[in-house]
Amino acid sequence: MTNTSHLPAVVPSPAYTYAEFRALVGTLAAEHRTSGPDQSPGLIRYTDQNQAHLDRSYAVPLLPELVDKIRQLPQPEQWLVLGEAWCGDTAHLLPTLARLAEESAGKIQLHLLLRSDHPDLMAAHQTNGGNSIPKLIRRDAASGADLGDWGPRPAAAQQLAKELHADKDLHVNAIIKAMNAWYEADNGQAMQQELLAQLG
Repeated sequence: MTNTSHLPAVVPSPAYTYAEFRALVGTLAAEHRTSGPDQSPGLIRYTDQNQAHLDRSYAVPLLPELVDKIRQLPQPEQWLVLGEAWCGDTAHLLPTLARLAEESAGKIQLHLLLRSDHPDLMAAHQTNGGNSIPKLIRRDAASGADLGDWGPRPAAAQQLAKELHADKDLHVNAIIKAMNAWYEADNGQAMQQELLAQLG
């Protein structure tokens, strides 16, 4: 019998590094397309707009105590992030996760998975019965065992989104504008604080 205990956990395919996903968004925007089966004008427009959010969010300050915690993880982890090119929440949050992985001294390998490519994985990590993204799934890099998940938004952003969507007089563009303003004011801090608490 072959001893497979030393083999790394398999990453679901297809998967993207952050650099590959950022390049994909740029290509899709240039071609007036988006990821996933729904190629509606709105989602295509959001994909183009998300390029600015991706670039801004990649520059947010990292919490030093979170970086230290990640570098001291007892075992290397895979971070699988379910998202889509058109998703504003993904654009605001994924770059910070990518930066944390880059600063982890090899403890974290991050992979972006399109929700539309991985329906079974998404179904196993729903939020209140919905396929909300982004969703971070933490796995032991050696065994593939789930270590927990996070998402789709920091608690304060989730509450704001709930309140905005409950207002039937608000147009979707107004909701998006309000969410974008929240993310820009927060500057990546709420998610990092929640991850710090989760990592214990």
